Amino acid sequence: MTETPDLSSKRPIDRAARILTEVGAPWVINIATSLVIGLAIGAPGWGIFVAVCTGVVPMSVILFGMRKSTIGDHHVTKISERHALIVVLLTVALGGLIIQILAHAPIEMIAFMSAGLIALVVAAVITSVFHWKVSIHTGVSAGVTVVLALALSPWWLVALVFTPLIGWSRVHLGDHTKGQVIVGAIAGAVATGITYSLIA
Repeated sequence: MTETPDLSSKRPIDRAARILTEVGAPWVINIATSLVIGLAIGAPGWGIFVAVCTGVVPMSVILFGMRKSTIGDHHVTKISERHALIVVLLTVALGGLIIQILAHAPIEMIAFMSAGLIALVVAAVITSVFHWKVSIHTGVSAGVTVVLALALSPWWLVALVFTPLIGWSRVHLGDHTKGQVIVGAIAGAVATGITYSLIA
């Protein structure tokens, strides 16, 4: 029986793609962005809360699914495994948003959580209704960059350079097509940008 070769033993370009995919994972970016916004607006506690809702809990759910063999890998590359997961993540995000509203969290944090929720709804529609595995990686990358630009400084738009790099890594590793990473980025940026602007 032939074992799947470890990417660490392959070409440098393969290792670079793997690193970009891991560093650009949605849960990683969400945690980092939540903490940055929380610190920037003087509400680090709420930054941690949003980081838990958008990063820690989602990855914990994925790892639990992997343990139960309902999810094959931590990037959830099979579209059939994404439907139930998206429902759980939407529930977590909605619950976190309700808590924020009831506890009078800073409007920036409420807007950020709302933007993420709407972006996830858009991804859910594309995934479940159209049965197309749109890239969450590029959606989150582009989306949080737009939010950071709106919330803190337009200079954050420079970080958009990382979105195509993350998209390249997903295509290179065979997890998405070019169309899926492009649509993911556009959908994420538009959904989060409009939502954040309307609320904040």
